[in-house]
Amino acid sequence: MTINPGPKSEVTDYEALYRRIRRRYEREREVRMEAERIAEDGLSQLYARNRQQALMEAVAAQANSGLSVEDIVRFAFSQACEMGPWCMALAWLPDSKGSGRVFRLASHLSGHENAAAGRALPTGPDNALLPSICSRLQIESAPLWLVGEGTRAGMQTVLMVPVMVSGRMAMVLEFDALSRHESDPYTLAMFSNIARQLSHVLERRETADLLRHEATHDALTGLPNRKAFLARLDAIMERDRKTGHDHAVMFIDLDKFKMVNDSFGHHAGDMFLIEIVNRLRRVFDTEENCFIARLGGDEFTAIMTGQRDRAALEKIGARICQELELEMVIDGHHLRPSASIGIVTSDHDHKSSADIVRDADLAMYEAKRRGGDRVILFTPDLLARMHHALILQGELPDALERNEFLLHYQPIVDVQAGRVVGHEALLRWRDRRGVLHDPAAFIRNAEETGLIVPIGNWVLEQALRHVVAFNRDQAPGHEIAAHVNLSANQLRQPDMPRQVRELLAATGAKAEWIVLEITEDALLPDMDASVRHLAALRGAGARIAINSFGGGRSSLSHLGIIPFDIIKTDRGFVKTMGTHGHTVDVLRLMADLGQRLNKTVIIEGVETQTEQDQLRTLGFRYMQGFHIGRPA
Repeated sequence: MTINPGPKSEVTDYEALYRRIRRRYEREREVRMEAERIAEDGLSQLYARNRQQALMEAVAAQANSGLSVEDIVRFAFSQACEMGPWCMALAWLPDSKGSGRVFRLASHLSGHENAAAGRALPTGPDNALLPSICSRLQIESAPLWLVGEGTRAGMQTVLMVPVMVSGRMAMVLEFDALSRHESDPYTLAMFSNIARQLSHVLERRETADLLRHEATHDALTGLPNRKAFLARLDAIMERDRKTGHDHAVMFIDLDKFKMVNDSFGHHAGDMFLIEIVNRLRRVFDTEENCFIARLGGDEFTAIMTGQRDRAALEKIGARICQELELEMVIDGHHLRPSASIGIVTSDHDHKSSADIVRDADLAMYEAKRRGGDRVILFTPDLLARMHHALILQGELPDALERNEFLLHYQPIVDVQAGRVVGHEALLRWRDRRGVLHDPAAFIRNAEETGLIVPIGNWVLEQALRHVVAFNRDQAPGHEIAAHVNLSANQLRQPDMPRQVRELLAATGAKAEWIVLEITEDALLPDMDASVRHLAALRGAGARIAINSFGGGRSSLSHLGIIPFDIIKTDRGFVKTMGTHGHTVDVLRLMADLGQRLNKTVIIEGVETQTEQDQLRTLGFRYMQGFHIGRPA
């Protein structure tokens, strides 16, 4: 019997068809959803890339706007933390002193999860980056992405981005997240781009700082220069006008620095100045509120703020002199520096920085005028003296032409024979108004301006003419000699011996009638050349006297090399003879020295009969002073 399936077979076929259709639908739905997911991810990534690109462009714009590095970093942090998972961002600066530590420049907490992030926010350099991480960033010069273990406490993801400038790590950007996130090449590229922008900013800032430093600092010594010094002084003066606080300015000028350059070369001169600065720093580093600068050449200045009385300022100056005078060896040459120091305080009426520098400069020149290696505080009479010097400078050049100079003579006496053996010619200037000027002032001005050479030549000629006239009436063997002071500038004139010979011939004076006096200090700048010049003058017939011996920087060793005939002692010996016990012993030795060297010794500054008697007892025969005879 045959069975007919009927409607059931049809049902089975429909179910299979349904299942096939459903499976196809589900596959199509999965494909469609995958496509939608891919499209959505693509749009999301595109959106993220666009935001990253926008951030990079915004940071670039900030970098080119002239904002500070700190402002640019904070802007980048705020934008980056809004875009990504970062809850905290930090910027670290390596210690410029090379200690290996880093310091926080800026920080940012995002709007989400602040409480948790805040607990991990470092508070100072002790909680900064690990040295190993810094070393790795410096070596690799690339971002470092850390996930999980080894990250900062409480964080699951940390991104470190080094900012490199000229091959060194100038800054580190740190981004932290509380959840785990795998490395993203697009994010790394974005932060690398931001780091490059910051690198350009830092490089520009360092270049600007370098240019600014070079514009305000001395290239050789590294000290602030004149521009920086005046700017600082202006600021301090303005502040102290409002607060009533005190300040002082010190002007330091090295004595005879030109000799170092001229004798040993500019390299030795540079090394000399660098060592001088090291010594100045040793002094000023122990003083609070001091600012030292190099004005140029061998001139240095210091501003000292705060309460310091006259004694304290002089003590600082004395310490500088003591520090400088220690022997130094430059290129094998043994040198002993010294300085003339002028100090001015704010209790004088100074309207500007130029006024206070002028007064400090005046005090310094007064120190130099007194022989250098000393400290002088400014007083108003120095300014008055400067004004007088300006008047002299205007009128002195024409005084010789107007025949305003005259000579006074002070006798030199042989007290044993009781007769005059010489006259010292002393220059005087009575101007056209009849004013008799102080010799020390106008002679110093003549030396500074070079006028001393023609004036000195005039003195020599007049003295020779006068001594010829005087000796015309003297008995044979009783002629006197004319003592003429010779300046250092005259001594250095190569034709001076020729002039002496010509004047002797023109006036008819005998060679033994002329004695040229020169101080030992005038010989010291170049002793070898001075010895040659003196020998040439003696060869021309003149006798040589070392004037003011025993004062200044006199040295017995020089007596063995200087060609001379007469020693004239410094008048200070007679002044202290009654008050300083050893002075008499020194004078006795000098009298004995003259006898042993077979040289004439003339004692200057004899003002009383008691002094004359005592000096004669000590063995002195030739004397000069107000008691012996006043200039006339």
